[in-house]
Amino acid sequence: MNKKNKNLDKNTKKKNILNDFTDKNILKYIFSGNSILNYKLVLYWLPPLLFVFILISFIFLTHSESEYFISLMSGIIIYIIYFLIDVIYQFILCEKTNKIKLIKNSMKNALVPSIFVFVGYFLSNVLRDVKDCNIQYHDTGIERTNISNTDTSISRLINIHRNNIIISIFFYLFSIIYSNPLNKKKCSNNNLC
Repeated sequence: MNKKNKNLDKNTKKKNILNDFTDKNILKYIFSGNSILNYKLVLYWLPPLLFVFILISFIFLTHSESEYFISLMSGIIIYIIYFLIDVIYQFILCEKTNKIKLIKNSMKNALVPSIFVFVGYFLSNVLRDVKDCNIQYHDTGIERTNISNTDTSISRLINIHRNNIIISIFFYLFSIIYSNPLNKKKCSNNNLC
């Protein structure tokens, strides 16, 4: 890589350090014409949003009540989501850098959030469910259908996994702040370019 490309990559790194809001605070940064699709901001909202939709879909499709299995799957799902978002942004921002290096960077970047989400989901297993899962029907004299059994199953799944998903999202946000401390440029562990 020549000197000009290295300077471009350094400028790209400098502009896109996560949690670096020394020039403008986060609110000024958001409302000053920067897009929420900017690399600094997208990693706060897009991975958790996709994580919730994909994990809930996975839980409903598999009807899995095992919180331990879903904690493992939550770590894998957030790893894949974070990796894909990070590698797409790295390919866009670091055009002159070797693509294999960018993929390795994204793999390293995705590791910390996936570990935090796994641990958060796993530790939240000790929390009580929101309500008792023994949902019983009152016999109204009307024959029950499969729809009512499906409603019970969905209510049960929501009840089992709701707290775990919320805690794992908090652990995800904590992982971003942990690996990239606020306003400390030299402490950022996010590999870019």
